[in-house]
Amino acid sequence: MPRRVVALATAALACFGALTLSAAPAQAAVLEVVYSPLSLGEYCAAKVNPSSTIGFYNGGLSCHRWNSTGGTTYTGSGSASAACAYFNPTYVYAGYAQGGSQALICKYTV
Repeated sequence: MPRRVVALATAALACFGALTLSAAPAQAAVLEVVYSPLSLGEYCAAKVNPSSTIGFYNGGLSCHRWNSTGGTTYTGSGSASAACAYFNPTYVYAGYAQGGSQALICKYTV
């Protein structure tokens, strides 16, 4: 009889533990993808100005094209959140941040 009580108590605790785990909300993972200025140029050419070849994120997304002197010429402004959605339209957008070398870090929940 005592063995049955121990086995029954163990089974009840195992069921309670399984119910507790399944009732806990799942944590959403955050995926961070870094887009370089050259990658941002693709968004700029598609959505801001077709002559754009490069984009920089430094508190705002600015689009540029290469000029004949080896520098860049400003072609317009873009949206960092729209760029993130453009690159991964099937992901759930969660935010963005400044990356190194004026890259854009897009954050998605998965």
